[in-house]
Amino acid sequence: MRALREYHYATREEAADAAAAVLAGSLRATLARDARAALVVSGGTTPGPVFRRLARVPLDWQRVTVLPSDERWVPPDDADSNERLLRGTLLTDEAATASLAGLYRDGTDPAGACAALERDWPGLPLPFAACLLGMGADGHFASLFPDFAGLDDALAPDGDAHFVPVATRASPHPRISLTLAALARSREIVLLFFGEEKRQVFESARRGATGLPVAALLARSPAPLSVVWAP
Repeated sequence: MRALREYHYATREEAADAAAAVLAGSLRATLARDARAALVVSGGTTPGPVFRRLARVPLDWQRVTVLPSDERWVPPDDADSNERLLRGTLLTDEAATASLAGLYRDGTDPAGACAALERDWPGLPLPFAACLLGMGADGHFASLFPDFAGLDDALAPDGDAHFVPVATRASPHPRISLTLAALARSREIVLLFFGEEKRQVFESARRGATGLPVAALLARSPAPLSVVWAP
């Protein structure tokens, strides 16, 4: 049975410390076994402190590939780009030599980029060493939103697609997201979220509220899951 560990902290700083420690441990263990390691991370405001802590960890970062869990369809220098966020917060300090496998592709659209990313999939270091995900108040993770028309297929744990184009009313931009089948190819998943509202959403998902995408992550993903929360 999949391991589920929960960690509740008094402050967000403590939670960021804990999440960074779990990710660093997974990377370190993978690099001790394999030639390369891959780290999947979400964007948004919540993981920023985790990235800054992780970037200071002494690892053989030149053997690490960082992959966004999802991306808004904007150029990498756009203020809304997750790739830009990662370059400014994670790929710094000790982690400056890591490689970033961005999802945006110039000269095409999200569907075309997904096709290109699928062709590149076999070249990634698999399984992923670790995956850091956030959760929205609507229960979404990565860019798998409740109103996404292709949500059911994207949440299939044995689906063939690893990347999907996403349109959602929650975002002014089209998006690309890794599917649950792709994210589940992780040795460790860390689900990090803050605040009482999101804790109640998580508890609803744990009880089986199937309208919440995160409920599928809890019920279907075989990867070990660490839930990290603070008020």
